[in-house]
Amino acid sequence: MGSEDGAAPAMLFRLLGPVQLEAGAERVTFSGKQGALLAALLLDADRVVSTQRLAEAIWGDPLPSGSASRVRMLVSEARRACAAVGAHVIDTQRPGYVLRPAPGRLDLVCFNSRVALAREAVAEGRFEEALGRYDEALSWWQGAPLAGVTGTFAEAQAEWLEGLRLDALEERLSVLLSLGRNTDVVTEARALTGAAPLRERLHGQLMRALYEHGRRSEALEVYRQFRSRLVDELGLEPTSELQQLQQRILESDAFSPRPGRPVPETFLPVPSQLPAAPASFTNRRAELRELDRQLGADNVGVAVISGPGGIGKTWLALHWAHTHRDRYPDGQLYANLRGFDDAEEPVPPGTVLRHFLGALGVPPTVIPVEQEAQAALYRSVLADRRLLVILDNARDSAQVTPLIPGRPGCTVLVTSRNRLVSLHATHSARLLEVGAFSDEEAHHMLSHHFGPETMAADPASVGVLLEHSGGLPLALGVLAARVSAHPGFPLAVLAQELRDPATRLDALQTGDLGAGLRAVFASSYAALDARAARLFLLLGTAPGPEIGLPAATALVGLPPAETRALISMLETASLVRQLSPGRYWMHDLVRLYAAERAEADLPGETRHQALVRLLETYTALAFSADRALYPHRPGIPAPSGHGDVPGFEDAGAALAWFETELPCLLAAQHLAPELGMDVAAWQLAWSLNTFLLRRSYTRERLGCWKIAIAAADRLDDPHTTAVVHWHAGSAHAGAGQMDEATVHLDRAMELFEKAADRSWLAQVHHTIGWMWSVRGQPRRGLGHAQAALRLQREAGDPIWEANALSAVGWIRLQLGEYDAARDACEQALTLFRRHHDRGGEAATLDSLGKLAFHQGEYERALDHYGHCLDLRKGTGNAWQSADTMVGLGDAHHALGNDAEARAAWQDALALYDSQHRRAEAERVREKLKL
Repeated sequence: MGSEDGAAPAMLFRLLGPVQLEAGAERVTFSGKQGALLAALLLDADRVVSTQRLAEAIWGDPLPSGSASRVRMLVSEARRACAAVGAHVIDTQRPGYVLRPAPGRLDLVCFNSRVALAREAVAEGRFEEALGRYDEALSWWQGAPLAGVTGTFAEAQAEWLEGLRLDALEERLSVLLSLGRNTDVVTEARALTGAAPLRERLHGQLMRALYEHGRRSEALEVYRQFRSRLVDELGLEPTSELQQLQQRILESDAFSPRPGRPVPETFLPVPSQLPAAPASFTNRRAELRELDRQLGADNVGVAVISGPGGIGKTWLALHWAHTHRDRYPDGQLYANLRGFDDAEEPVPPGTVLRHFLGALGVPPTVIPVEQEAQAALYRSVLADRRLLVILDNARDSAQVTPLIPGRPGCTVLVTSRNRLVSLHATHSARLLEVGAFSDEEAHHMLSHHFGPETMAADPASVGVLLEHSGGLPLALGVLAARVSAHPGFPLAVLAQELRDPATRLDALQTGDLGAGLRAVFASSYAALDARAARLFLLLGTAPGPEIGLPAATALVGLPPAETRALISMLETASLVRQLSPGRYWMHDLVRLYAAERAEADLPGETRHQALVRLLETYTALAFSADRALYPHRPGIPAPSGHGDVPGFEDAGAALAWFETELPCLLAAQHLAPELGMDVAAWQLAWSLNTFLLRRSYTRERLGCWKIAIAAADRLDDPHTTAVVHWHAGSAHAGAGQMDEATVHLDRAMELFEKAADRSWLAQVHHTIGWMWSVRGQPRRGLGHAQAALRLQREAGDPIWEANALSAVGWIRLQLGEYDAARDACEQALTLFRRHHDRGGEAATLDSLGKLAFHQGEYERALDHYGHCLDLRKGTGNAWQSADTMVGLGDAHHALGNDAEARAAWQDALALYDSQHRRAEAERVREKLKL
């Protein structure tokens, strides 16, 4: 649906009220289960939400039977509702679905962005601007969040969303107080306290506004009523902050000494030690929200911000601290603990304690000598104060523990490259791990520094800068500094330096000693013990973007338990990150530094042996996974070391392993020839073939066999050469490259005939028969299929006899020879089921489904297609599952089941689109127009 001028109307999703989609004047409201589905997808917008999580959001626990299929039905209905106003935003992506609203087209995102701008304005003292930003943010609210959606998930999320609104309202009232608009605060806070009777900060704001407006008795009455309600309903007393406010109002000394009044002798100074707020701070909205959530309105506790060097931990901590200074009337303390400073030793806790005690007004002569006594005095001084302590760049928990106050009232914010997990156990510390910027965030940061004109003038170079800085804030900052130092230089010069791995780290230096990435990474590397440092260097040489524990074990040549312990050290130091249990990732720039140091610090033979061990393990694991995925496949000799690797429980486990390891396996195969491992190069291609075919990774499959052909030529073994050409021909045929396919398959046939290898020759005939049948020449393919059948019967292989029968049946179906087709397919099905070949059984059922459809037996076609689809999903055969879904939809359509037909075709279309099969996708789109 378009607007009057022909442009598509802007789509806006709403959560802050009823769950809705607006498109121009059109509005679609989602309630009930559909509302819960949309809410779950929108709350995780642009992230994949699994079918399981969606089911839990819709129904809660326990889930109804068949919940996965019910979720699919609800998704189909939601897609239709969205499509009615021109929105196509819900994509299928394993293991569930993802909703991708356009940037700035979700009201919650718009609300949060305005609140973030308001907080930045508050931090810089621009209160009038902040007030406007808060008003903009709150204008996005259209009533109770998720209105019309029921269930425990919706209730919990609605409560969380309502809390965001109340937080913004309270922050807005603080701005009004700063502007001296006490009357407005009284009016608005009165209404809000009625709706949120247990919000303590809100009551404190009302008390302060009343007092400053000269209404002291009313302010005290607000406290009395709030305390009574809190005690009656929760059995709690107000926090010390509110009690102190009440006491000061009683003493008529609420906020500051009156002019001319002497300061009491008991006055303690209010330290304000925070370094300046980061002037160019950008992004980190999610992390700031998480800090707000973790530390809460009561500001009680300890939070640790961890992450690798250069990730922006200190700026995040300082920005948050400046934004929330008003919560800490007794001041802010700051210390750089220098935990990873190459030039100086880490600062001892005793030194920091003396510094803090002095800032808190304790005379030097009173401060004890012993650290334990210093810590006790420090805790005593802070016992009744509300204060923020920033401990920057901590080495370990021991450096932090003595600096933590002993009673609630103060907040301690720690930054460290180490995760300091023990602080969670000893002090219930909240842990926040900070990662690299997303592409959008990195682009925003560069745009902030460069300006939109510079960004628009050379988008290609900007893309290179973004790609090779890896979202690391320090790297982006160095690039910004270099551009600022030479404003007349084109970005292309800097981009060229970054393209080359040999000069990339050089490009990320500012020229100041210790200011570049190498210095940051070097300090983390220097803090490692010798064994962990060796593993760190070897990980830098490993192919692929991440690594699993078995591969890391092979790389380092140590037992699994010892390897796991060493990786844990690297993880604690934020040099690697555990993405999922047993899988580890290293930032590209950290990896580049590790590889650079490995070349300098490790002997070449050590690096070579480690990589050989790694590739041998990858090859053996891939071979084992392929056997689980396709147990009836014609065999090749097992790779060396195959007996030392674990087997796979079933095809599902093998499929999941391939999904996870694919980038590493492809990178390993590319590396194999450089290491002189030609056998591993072609065996990896062999072991990957089934998975790549079933997942329709056509480009990757072609690339694998190209490397394998070069390796086979160097090995000069006729059998290996023939096997490789056979598979290369099959890969080219699958890509529609018939001339190349014919060359390879003819070469394979020539070599197998010369060797009189009838079994393998039958495989080539089978492939050629399939190739011609799918290319519209079934009569030409039939001869090859019959030749394969004859040879397989002579070889006495019942599984491959069944495959040949299935191929003959499929081709006869294409030729319209239905009786012969049914006879061949039924013989094949019997053999496949007898020998438990699920892949072959699925292919034959698909043929029988088509046969039944052509003969008007639509119910039987549904039955065959349904069984086929179950089997193909079980074996991970996404490529052919799409074709089966089309047949399933055709059969439903013929029976008048239009809703089921459209659902099947839409699922097929999603698969075709993901597989880049444009012609097939277009045919399905035509069906959907029926």
